[in-house]
Amino acid sequence: MAIKLERIVKTYYDNLEQGKILGRYCPKCGNMEWPPVYACNACGNMYTEYREISGKAVITNFVLPSVMSLKPQLKDLEPYGYAMVKLEEGTEKAVMVCGIDKNNEKEIRAHLPYPVHAIIVQRDGYKTAVFALNGFSPAAEVGNTSGAAVAAPAPVVEEAPAAVVEEETPAAANFDGDVLAQLIPIVARSYHVDPSTVTADTKFTDFKAQSVIFVGLVASLEDEFDIMISITEASAKAKTVGQLAELVTECME
Repeated sequence: MAIKLERIVKTYYDNLEQGKILGRYCPKCGNMEWPPVYACNACGNMYTEYREISGKAVITNFVLPSVMSLKPQLKDLEPYGYAMVKLEEGTEKAVMVCGIDKNNEKEIRAHLPYPVHAIIVQRDGYKTAVFALNGFSPAAEVGNTSGAAVAAPAPVVEEAPAAVVEEETPAAANFDGDVLAQLIPIVARSYHVDPSTVTADTKFTDFKAQSVIFVGLVASLEDEFDIMISITEASAKAKTVGQLAELVTECME
């Protein structure tokens, strides 16, 4: 039986205009895909259906952007961070979360997983969905004009799962020794490991940590070395600490 395709992206954004955030529900295993895609990533079923998500979720980990990685076009969403967000329906994604800053960072980390909710925000000519701390409303939220934050509710107790990252065989790296020596303590601090266990050949998958930690590491390197690093390029090229040192060396030239 052939699969009847529809314009899934248009359907998603049309519903955002109506104030609804849709996912794709798998009737076979109960998995919810958000943002919506046709195939169920849990069981492979191709016959999924639209359902509105509740918008309730929790942060399981997060990083704050560095000064150099802040984007002017997102000014109306500040303050914000990048977080692993687990929806009530079970889906876990790395997305923007509004309302996080240095003033509440410690409080949130002390009570992870921390409650957030989905909101619809206005961009240039379209609407999209992000998340926010409960009680916080950025200026860009549809229907909001103040952007003022209020106190967040008590945290939700839930165990945060670790991300599963596919192993790859890293290529040899050509790096500056001084850069590597400066980089290793930063990597160890980001992943909460002993610096003596980190070498140029250490793969980031060895840490078995959520990918959002790598995003935070790259952001901290921008401040440390006074450079700009594309997270897309870093994710593609830096499979080992040595390869990250090589990328940092390139960016400094």
